[in-house]
Amino acid sequence: MEFNFNSNYPILESERLILKRITKEHVDSIFSMRSDPKTMDFVPRPLAKTKEDAMQWIEQSDKLTESNDLVNFGVFLKEDSNVAIGIIGFVRMNKANHRGEIGYLSHSIHHRKGYTFEALKLVVDFGFNIMNFHTIEACIDPLNEPSISLIKKIGFNLEAQFKENFYHPILKEFRDTNVFCKINPNHIKN
Repeated sequence: MEFNFNSNYPILESERLILKRITKEHVDSIFSMRSDPKTMDFVPRPLAKTKEDAMQWIEQSDKLTESNDLVNFGVFLKEDSNVAIGIIGFVRMNKANHRGEIGYLSHSIHHRKGYTFEALKLVVDFGFNIMNFHTIEACIDPLNEPSISLIKKIGFNLEAQFKENFYHPILKEFRDTNVFCKINPNHIKN
C-alpha cells in the first residue's frame, strides 16, 4: 500500500463542500476551531491558546503528511473556500493491514448542519477507492452520542469497547473508547 500526496494533494468536492490541504494561510480558522471548548469537547488535546499553537499543529500535520503517515483535509464551504469549518482525515494508518483510522471535528457553529456527514462520505469513499483501505475505523468516546449516530449513519458498526484505555490530559481522568469499523464492500479478497 503505497501513496504519496505531497506533490499532488487531493481535493475532494461535494455539493456544498471542498476538502483540501490545510496550509499556514488557514491558521485563523484552525485557531478558531482548536480554541473553542465546545468544538474540542471530545478531542483529548489541549485547547489552542494562541495562533502560534494553531501554527504548530499545522506544521506537525505537514510533517506527518510529508512522511505519508497522515492525510488531513480542511473542510471548506464552497461559498467561502478560504475559511476552514472542520478538519477530517486519516489520523493513523496501518499500511501493512490496509487500515486507516478516521478522525474529524467541525467548528461548533457548524454542528447539526450535515457538513460532517457530507465530508465523512467523501473521505470514506476516498479511503476505500483511492487509498485502497480494507477497513476504516473510528475511535469515539462513548459519551459523544452525536458522533456515534453520525458514524453509524455512514455504515460503521461497533466492533470493540475499551474501558479506561487512555488518559485524557485535559479532564485528568481515564476514558473509555468505542471502536467503530467499516469494511470496504469492494475490496478484493485474495
